[in-house]
Amino acid sequence: MLQLIVNSFLSTIPVFVFFAVGFWLRHKKVIEPQHDAVITRLAMDVGYPCLIFYNIMRYMVTEADPRITTFAFSGQAIACGFLEMAVGVTVAWLVARMLRLRIGTGLRTFTLTAGVQNYAFFVIPIVHMLFSGAGDPSMGVLFIHNMGCELFVWSVGVILMCGGLGNLSFATLFRGPLLAVCFSLLLAWSGLGQYVALPPVMKTTEMLGSIATPICLIIFGCSMYDLTRNFTWQPRMLAAGLVARLVIAPAVILLVAWALPVDPLIKRIMVIESAIPSAVIPVIIAKRFGGRPEVGTQILLATTVCSFVTLPIWLTIGGTWVVSLLPD
Repeated sequence: MLQLIVNSFLSTIPVFVFFAVGFWLRHKKVIEPQHDAVITRLAMDVGYPCLIFYNIMRYMVTEADPRITTFAFSGQAIACGFLEMAVGVTVAWLVARMLRLRIGTGLRTFTLTAGVQNYAFFVIPIVHMLFSGAGDPSMGVLFIHNMGCELFVWSVGVILMCGGLGNLSFATLFRGPLLAVCFSLLLAWSGLGQYVALPPVMKTTEMLGSIATPICLIIFGCSMYDLTRNFTWQPRMLAAGLVARLVIAPAVILLVAWALPVDPLIKRIMVIESAIPSAVIPVIIAKRFGGRPEVGTQILLATTVCSFVTLPIWLTIGGTWVVSLLPD
């Protein structure tokens, strides 16, 4: 357990380094507030779709493991990822209603930030640490599972942040990440991916995709600098976010994982994902679609720090009662 805590801590260091770089760049006026929208669009509409395409092609086409690339298995994994997001967001919404939050006071941002875990950046090093043996398909299962997370965040999540479909154009919804998920899965499942996932295409999308995470984290660091100019911690909302993200949601997701008749490889990922703190993406979405990024920022930071305590506890519970987290 001590090794798990240490590795979890080390895995977050790059996140905070990028935050610090963004904070410094804003302080030095290298990146001005008016630049944020253009830079964010570069990451979300170019880099992030390429990252999604590259990983689906890699784990479902070029490095395909027969155990995880069937339509039935992929469908289960994607559905479980979508369901996890729905459970987390529902829990966060119920907690927000108990706080009597409403639109305009942080309801949408609280719900999405406290409901959506950091399903990629934070999870990858943990999966690698637990299941790094030769031939272990867990990393591939993670990326297939995360397609369900992407589908939820870039459809239901964006609709939620915008206050409903009436406030969102069709063109805004069906672009970038969501289109990348749908297009990539269609290629993989139809068998056409082998004709598209050629070395030049894969290398190009890998390089373009690699810009997405650093840019998003740097822009978030810029936002942190802006918030420090007139930022007030909200202890009541902060405590509610911690309870929703790190206490109630993990318990419910573990119960769902225990009850679902799905492959143990998928249950492994659900157990790990259940314990993960809030993601950066909801804060970026809040900034882009008129939410309250200052609400999301404090929930993100608080859950990330406190997860060093709660993460090994939930992994132990899940590994004992839901599915073994020991490598095969």
